[in-house]
Amino acid sequence: MIFNSFLDGFVNIFADSAAIMLVICGLMALVWFFYEGIRRGWVKPKGEEWERDKVSRSLKIIIGLGIILGVITLVTGIVTMVMDIPPSFAYRDNPTADVNDHFDWLTSIALIVMGIAMFLKPLEDLPLAALLGLAAGAAAALLVALILPANFIEAANGYVNMKWILFALFAIVATIVGVAIKFWLSSIEAISKFISWPPMALITAAFCLVQGFMVWIGGHTLITLG
Repeated sequence: MIFNSFLDGFVNIFADSAAIMLVICGLMALVWFFYEGIRRGWVKPKGEEWERDKVSRSLKIIIGLGIILGVITLVTGIVTMVMDIPPSFAYRDNPTADVNDHFDWLTSIALIVMGIAMFLKPLEDLPLAALLGLAAGAAAALLVALILPANFIEAANGYVNMKWILFALFAIVATIVGVAIKFWLSSIEAISKFISWPPMALITAAFCLVQGFMVWIGGHTLITLG
């Protein structure tokens, strides 16, 4: 019952406003454009050097908040598809098409892609795979240490120090998980970096803003344009 209430609340706040979320994604893409443009020297704000650094720091903080926004956006895209929810009231009530009482493929997929990109963008400079690998290794070693009976550990210590076995387990699990996650994340991170590349970020911002406002205000989508 609590879960259903939470889901209904989420749908009312976010899923029914998927078009608004896409507009917000467009604004975040503009932040990527200015931040990456400043970092690469393509965009040069007016003012002294310390003022440009301050602008860069402010944009980086906004990008960091994208972790939370990315999760919300990703969940919104998935919920609209799974529960077949229109992206806006204008889209739902548009009398020109019978299919408008369903979710919009273009909006939902765009939200999912942008949600992943916004979540990963602030993590580009962090060794995420290594951190998750270390966490998995530590969890595995701790779990084994808690599961093994005390008398077994005492008996095993007569042949080999259990600390070395647990350390070896930690190292093996951390390495395997880290490599696996690194391999899996590499392609997804490439998408995030490509979308936040200044020229592509500008194109992404234009798409999200145009599609978002069209669905939000006009009740139409770019798929049916023309």
